Amino acid sequence: MTVTSESNTVFPRGLEGSSYTDPAVYAHELEHIFAKTWQMVGHQSQVAEPGQILTAKVGSEGVIVANDNGTVNGFYNVCQHRGHELIPTDSSGSEPLEALTTSGLAGTSHSSITCPYHAWSYNLGGNLIHARGEKVGDICVPPVRVETMAGFLFVNLDPDAPSLADTIPGVEDKLLAIAPDASERVFSYRRTHEINANWKIAVENYNECYHCPNVHKAFSAGVVTPASYRIHPYGNTIHHTAEAPSADKVAYERSGAEDANDYGSFFTWPVSSIQCYPGRVLNTFRWVPLSVDRTLLLREWWFANSEPTAEQMEIIELDWDTTVSEDFELMDSVQRGVSSRGYRPGPIINDPSGVATVHSENSVSHLHGLWREAMAGNTSGG
Repeated sequence: MTVTSESNTVFPRGLEGSSYTDPAVYAHELEHIFAKTWQMVGHQSQVAEPGQILTAKVGSEGVIVANDNGTVNGFYNVCQHRGHELIPTDSSGSEPLEALTTSGLAGTSHSSITCPYHAWSYNLGGNLIHARGEKVGDICVPPVRVETMAGFLFVNLDPDAPSLADTIPGVEDKLLAIAPDASERVFSYRRTHEINANWKIAVENYNECYHCPNVHKAFSAGVVTPASYRIHPYGNTIHHTAEAPSADKVAYERSGAEDANDYGSFFTWPVSSIQCYPGRVLNTFRWVPLSVDRTLLLREWWFANSEPTAEQMEIIELDWDTTVSEDFELMDSVQRGVSSRGYRPGPIINDPSGVATVHSENSVSHLHGLWREAMAGNTSGG
């Protein structure tokens, strides 16, 4: 549905409220979107050494990524005996409950994973190596595909999906142009927050800056120059670009990268984004759907050092206390609103150029188009 403005500009309408509230829609998304798309789970530095393991959540599925003597494998986080998780995790899927860390098994090298329920053991390729002494035949945990982009690890549960490079062509080169050492960065810090809203509300909020002048005063004044902000939606990517403010207005110290004044963000459909603040401050967003109206945000930072410096922590705190936290109640409120019988989807303000500014929201329409295609089964390998 569309609506025509007084200037004869035709604006598309937003999605129906049930798209964000109906459990049946959500179940369809898990099967037709989250089981068929590339989703970021971490960085190659987390599994750089043999024996290192990371865990993650892809839609409703837990996965393991492991370095097996130099080969990085991905497989489901489920024992093939009676279905216990091989590595029990928290709701994010990224934080093991026992000895594991995000960088490996207690920082040491391990050659196997033992299920905590009945002690069946698997190698780091997912093959069963010990069933309490019983001969039960050849058993292997089903694999999942793992590929990298500028050092970041992406997983796809669909064995027939196009490659990551074919899904988001050109993104790696653009990212490396503003963060040339991205593949050498390491995990430094993570913060999480459970949003009381559907995952689409979260990624729509992230991918438009129509609300930035009204809501994000610190971001608009000290991180980017609002007049330069552009959002370019194309294919399975939404590319945000902007220039840094002048040196007397910048919100944080950019020591060591005075020539790095560009802001860039690269969202990959459906729930992953890598962004680089001016000064080559590399950070990521991951959104994990927990239910039709609950989404877990994982906000992560990637520096050359595993422990943030005082200067880096200042940036992290500023970002969380302003830009990130300012959106929490907004998203919760939108979920309450689209659940109302009084909600009627309004027009999405699109710039005729196809590129959004802080005065338009073309990227939201683009997300809706990707969603409709996926839900109809007409995907292009996202």
